Amino acid sequence: MGRPEGHPQSLEEAKARFLEEMGKLTPSAWIREHPEMAIGGAIIAGVLIGSSEETMEAVARNGPRGIRLAHAFLAGIREGIPQGEETKA
Repeated sequence: MGRPEGHPQSLEEAKARFLEEMGKLTPSAWIREHPEMAIGGAIIAGVLIGSSEETMEAVARNGPRGIRLAHAFLAGIREGIPQGEETKA
């Protein structure tokens, strides 16, 4: 009586298969496999969140602070890049 087809033959094979399947359960792996659904979901979430009155008020209240934070973040990134490294990818 042998093992059914597709079942691992050893503990090491089972571990390797388990780790491979676990790697597929990350959000980024799901987005890579389903890009259309991910984009659609992001658009729908943005519309729903963006249409709420509370969100609009929060953006109006905190918009200038967010712009300053983004500007400081981008400046910090630029300062951390050595000269001539901007064009390398």
